[in-house]
Amino acid sequence: MPTSHSRPAVNPKLKDAQVDQLCRALLTLKTVEECYRFLEDVCTIGEVKALAQRLEIARLLFTGRTYEEVEQRVRASSATISRVRRFLEYGADGYRLVLSRLGARPASPPR
Repeated sequence: MPTSHSRPAVNPKLKDAQVDQLCRALLTLKTVEECYRFLEDVCTIGEVKALAQRLEIARLLFTGRTYEEVEQRVRASSATISRVRRFLEYGADGYRLVLSRLGARPASPPR
């Protein structure tokens, strides 16, 4: 039975030359200020805010917060929280990779 750890690293529907170029562009950014500048040119403010909200939802869930706590803190719909939870649990492990590198500690499993 496949798990999130047996999934291919990149969804083939996502992978193409333009997305490769975008990923390489992101990897060239060296400061938060540079990221702001790039994101402002590439995305709408709403798109950047939505991405930031999803990352915060993932961080809160990763560290053991409940749906109710996340909903109150981030003011996100239960549908958005559920979608982020699904990708956090069954996605390509991108959230876990980034959150770990940012220093977030996963919640301890219940005993």
